[in-house]
Amino acid sequence: MIMSGPMRKFNYEEYYKQLEVMPDPIMASDLPKVKLNLKGIRDYARKKGVSIASLSDTEKQLFIKV
Repeated sequence: MIMSGPMRKFNYEEYYKQLEVMPDPIMASDLPKVKLNLKGIRDYARKKGVSIASLSDTEKQLFIKV
């Protein structure tokens, strides 16, 4: 294995300290179920002649189902 540059020693003590303060991971099952009609919002933006990002939040909400 070829390495370019000096190897520094891994600081396990600092790593374990960071693990203690790190928040728990967010599980996918904990996230809200959201459905987005991508084709609908794309077609809507195309009809208006704008990008999806430039649509207002109320316009975007028309295509999001919670």
